[in-house]
Amino acid sequence: MSIEARKYQLIEQMMKLDEAELRKLENFLQAESELGTSLDKSIQQAEEGETMPHSEVRKLYQKWL
Repeated sequence: MSIEARKYQLIEQMMKLDEAELRKLENFLQAESELGTSLDKSIQQAEEGETMPHSEVRKLYQKWL
Protein backbone atom coordinates (compact mmCIF):
# COMPACT_ATOMS: atom_id res chain seq x y z
CA MET A 1 0.00 0.00 0.00
CA SER A 2 1.42 3.41 -0.91
CA ILE A 3 2.02 6.09 1.65
CA GLU A 4 -0.75 8.20 0.13
CA ALA A 5 -3.25 5.36 0.48
CA ARG A 6 -2.18 4.79 4.07
CA LYS A 7 -2.67 8.49 4.84
CA TYR A 8 -6.16 8.50 3.34
CA GLN A 9 -7.03 5.37 5.29
CA LEU A 10 -5.86 7.04 8.49
CA ILE A 11 -7.88 10.17 7.71
CA GLU A 12 -10.98 8.05 7.14
CA GLN A 13 -10.49 6.36 10.49
CA MET A 14 -10.01 9.71 12.23
CA MET A 15 -13.24 11.05 10.75
CA LYS A 16 -15.12 8.28 12.60
CA LEU A 17 -13.73 9.15 16.05
CA ASP A 18 -16.08 10.40 18.71
CA GLU A 19 -15.17 13.33 20.98
CA ALA A 20 -13.52 11.21 23.68
CA GLU A 21 -11.43 9.23 21.19
CA LEU A 22 -10.36 12.40 19.40
CA ARG A 23 -9.31 13.98 22.69
CA LYS A 24 -7.24 10.88 23.53
CA LEU A 25 -5.56 11.06 20.14
CA GLU A 26 -4.82 14.77 20.56
CA ASN A 27 -3.33 14.14 24.02
CA PHE A 28 -1.20 11.31 22.67
CA LEU A 29 0.13 13.45 19.81
CA GLN A 30 0.90 16.32 22.20
CA ALA A 31 2.77 13.99 24.56
CA GLU A 32 4.74 12.55 21.64
CA SER A 33 5.69 16.05 20.52
CA GLU A 34 6.82 17.02 24.02
CA LEU A 35 8.83 13.80 24.34
CA GLY A 36 10.59 14.49 21.04
CA THR A 37 11.46 18.02 22.15
CA SER A 38 12.76 16.74 25.48
CA LEU A 39 14.86 14.06 23.82
CA ASP A 40 16.34 16.56 21.36
CA LYS A 41 17.30 18.83 24.26
CA SER A 42 18.84 15.90 26.16
CA ILE A 43 20.90 14.83 23.16
CA GLN A 44 22.14 18.38 22.68
CA GLN A 45 23.14 18.61 26.35
CA ALA A 46 25.02 15.31 26.12
CA GLU A 47 26.83 16.42 22.98
CA GLU A 48 27.86 19.63 24.77
CA GLY A 49 29.23 17.63 27.70
CA GLU A 50 26.49 18.69 30.12
CA THR A 51 26.22 15.29 31.75
CA MET A 52 26.68 13.87 35.23
CA PRO A 53 28.14 10.47 36.10
CA HIS A 54 25.68 7.88 37.40
CA SER A 55 27.53 7.68 40.72
CA GLU A 56 26.95 11.41 41.34
CA VAL A 57 23.28 11.10 40.48
CA ARG A 58 22.94 8.21 42.94
CA LYS A 59 24.52 10.35 45.67
CA LEU A 60 22.09 13.21 44.99
CA TYR A 61 19.02 10.95 45.12
CA GLN A 62 20.25 8.39 47.66
CA LYS A 63 17.43 9.01 50.13
CA TRP A 64 14.85 8.09 47.46
CA LEU A 65 16.65 4.94 46.27
